[in-house]
Amino acid sequence: MKRCAIAVLLTLFAGVACNEIERPEEKMVPISFSAAVSDGIATRATGMIGDDASLQSGGFGVFGCYTGLHNYSESDANSSFMYNQELEWVSGDAHWEYNPVKYWPGEEGHKVSFFAYAPYSECDGTGCIPSCVRYQETADPWVMYRIAEDPAQQVDLLYATPLLDQTKMAVNERLEFTFKHALACVGDNVTISTSATGVTLKEVSIDYTLTAKGRLVLWNRGSANWTPIQSEDVVTVRSVSLLTGGHEPLPKTFSGQGLFCIPAEAAGYPQKATIHVTYVVNNVEHTATSELMLKGLLQEGKTLDINITLNVN
Repeated sequence: MKRCAIAVLLTLFAGVACNEIERPEEKMVPISFSAAVSDGIATRATGMIGDDASLQSGGFGVFGCYTGLHNYSESDANSSFMYNQELEWVSGDAHWEYNPVKYWPGEEGHKVSFFAYAPYSECDGTGCIPSCVRYQETADPWVMYRIAEDPAQQVDLLYATPLLDQTKMAVNERLEFTFKHALACVGDNVTISTSATGVTLKEVSIDYTLTAKGRLVLWNRGSANWTPIQSEDVVTVRSVSLLTGGHEPLPKTFSGQGLFCIPAEAAGYPQKATIHVTYVVNNVEHTATSELMLKGLLQEGKTLDINITLNVN
């Protein structure tokens, strides 16, 4: 009996020693992140992510592609290493957290490339960010964006500069994501003026014809990598009422009702803004309509203000 007990103990000790040699605890280095917004759209539009605090409020999603000893550019990579992982801000400890924690590959020189977007979405078919690359799809990671049905529910979209071919870091080091704005904003300031006197505004509205949805590829060279999606309705119309039943003297500026839009359009489906103005001169009501083609005017991370001059005879 004693001989058997001793044999079992020796086997257990040998097993512990073997595990320590194969994967010592001190060599398991967790992958940690930090993040900051590098730019901000000068707008008061609903849903705007303008600073680090608003980024922290919405969190962000990460895709990680493991390529072994090869560079990302040499590989047919997928996002199975880290798939749309949600990063949440822990205000008490002032750090980004996710679960379950991923660890750097133990093999020397093995590489992982990371891609990120904000705010985080479950990509469950709802909202402005309804879908993303499939789990084991061999492709650059991407997310889909679509224009909100209700402008009051619109969502901003940011992308990070990719962190390519990263290797194991020290325990206290963090991967640093720098986020930029992927969308443009149109009509946040709309100014109507005239050289005539005694003109007042009664009604002002704008019908925006916009690219309905697009695919934002998270691999990029420092600018948003957009591809319009040409299925179902390629464009969509959103109407914004700036003034109803008013009696406003000119000039007049309407602010804070800008729409986020995709700064790309499919061939044959132009984006445009159709402005309708009803004004009064000497108690006589007049209506004017003007169409602004948006191609080449919408730029990621920038607002496009609209200025209308009424030619009153």
